[in-house]
Amino acid sequence: MQENINLPEKIEEKKLVLPLPKSGFNSDDFIKVQDNSNVVIEVQDNSSVVIKFRDNSSAASVVIVGANGSGKTRLGSWIENNLESPQTQRYSVHRVAAQKSLSIPDFSPTSSMEVAKNMLYYGLHNDIIDDTNFLAYKLGNKWRSKPNTSLQNDYDKLLTCLFTEEYQENAEFRQAKIKEQKQAQIKQQPENIPETLLDTIKRIWESVILHRELITTKAGKIEACPKNGETYHSAEMSDGERVIFYLIGQCLAAKKNSIIVIDEPELHLHKALQNRLWDAIEAERPDCLFVYLTHDLDFAVTRVNSTKIWVKSYENNQWDWSLIPETENLPERLLLEIMGSRKPILFIESKGGKESLDFLVYSHIYTDYTVIPCGGCSEVINATRSFSKLKNLHKLECVGIIDRDYRTDEQIANLPPGIYCLNFSEIENIFLSESVLKVVANSLRRDQDDIKNLIQKTKELVFSHMEREKKKVVCSIVAAEIRESFKNFKPEEDEEALKQSFEDMSSQVNPKSLYLTKETLINKVLNDQNYSEALRLYNNKGLINQISSFFPFKGTGLKDYVKRLISHNDKAIIEALRYSLPELPIPQDNIE
Repeated sequence: MQENINLPEKIEEKKLVLPLPKSGFNSDDFIKVQDNSNVVIEVQDNSSVVIKFRDNSSAASVVIVGANGSGKTRLGSWIENNLESPQTQRYSVHRVAAQKSLSIPDFSPTSSMEVAKNMLYYGLHNDIIDDTNFLAYKLGNKWRSKPNTSLQNDYDKLLTCLFTEEYQENAEFRQAKIKEQKQAQIKQQPENIPETLLDTIKRIWESVILHRELITTKAGKIEACPKNGETYHSAEMSDGERVIFYLIGQCLAAKKNSIIVIDEPELHLHKALQNRLWDAIEAERPDCLFVYLTHDLDFAVTRVNSTKIWVKSYENNQWDWSLIPETENLPERLLLEIMGSRKPILFIESKGGKESLDFLVYSHIYTDYTVIPCGGCSEVINATRSFSKLKNLHKLECVGIIDRDYRTDEQIANLPPGIYCLNFSEIENIFLSESVLKVVANSLRRDQDDIKNLIQKTKELVFSHMEREKKKVVCSIVAAEIRESFKNFKPEEDEEALKQSFEDMSSQVNPKSLYLTKETLINKVLNDQNYSEALRLYNNKGLINQISSFFPFKGTGLKDYVKRLISHNDKAIIEALRYSLPELPIPQDNIE
């Protein structure tokens, strides 16, 4: 790679200034964010927050995340208007709007370098501009007095700037070679051909869009072609191809040591290309601070070493925002999703995400909560505990629901605060409860005698399978208790203490005694025909498919029918499920 001619000799300190959050400034919160990070947080004049980056050798970035309408674009305008001023000219801000035209002109003329840059930066066709008024030029000409909503229509200006720079570099290189020849110094000297901005754009563009070639050798024109394919004009390029060229060009053309603000950096880009593109652009401009404004959580997490900021709202010229801390027990994508909620949080077990049965049930029952699927039982407990510790940032209550999974009443009573336990072995068993089966039968217009018969046949099937698998059920319960016992095993300081601790723990676990106790429990459930207790202790995901045949269904028909009732918010099914699920508290200070 050739040396980047656009880089400054000295890379300035990188820092970003933001308005003080509407909800106030808590120094303890910011100290937590600074731990083991590349940033230093300071309050300036009790009106703004300064984020300084310790390492200036590489590009730094800030990702500002927020829902649509939260004020991200206005915050980008604020950064542009407040950080770029005659008093702080070294903090040049180059903002790329989300609303931009991707129309590429057929031909792009060249001009003087000064005019080309002033047209791109300020929308002003002058060689020289008044340094004290450049913000007014930018607002009136580039943004047409509407910095938050104006369509950025400057592809022609970008290309003019790039082709002018190309022409100037080529001309200077040619003159230098002529001078060398005249001085007879060309012999024995290696060629050192500078890489122009168009050369760099071509290199990055082709590294992002594989199997495509960008052609920039024709004066004033941009073309592309597949490898070993037919050339096509820029007007025929896809939106993705054009926006990639545009974004690379805007970032490379920005002034040295700039703050580059990109609104909706994921727009028109395939997710597979986003990370590759922005990694390459950041690597090319280590002198710059990149500020991304986005609502796309998937994009936000691709900026691995970025400082993350959540914008909650904008009202009366004030933003409510907070820095997002790093936490080991909460994946960043999950934390970002939670920070955007205005409701209390409910963590649930689910390996199928928002497509799972768990999510369908809980999201329709606990409508006052934002339901977050997060894997298994331990993930739910860890997420609830970790998120509760961050309450000073998000101001939200959070709880978790876990499956019973052979837990004893004592174990359930000792669960961490905020953790509730399902009264069934697993979520599927709730579909076998009497209340749910009655709703299904009534929905199918069965008479009362038929309903009693259906429920009785269901119970008989469950008990017969439980009897058949009794040993397996007992062993599963015993194994769960033994695993739970060994969770309390803690490492000791030396080998002897470790052995003694293990022996003490082992002596307290008597598998034979446990087996007999649990066998007696299961026998009692079977003898008493205690159906609700059977659903607490016995899990068999295949039972519901067999019970489908008692209704006019086959295979997963019964399960699918109940899911449809839930999806349509059928009052009867919602009430039946609510009756069988834990009752959760509704915080009084719930925002919604």
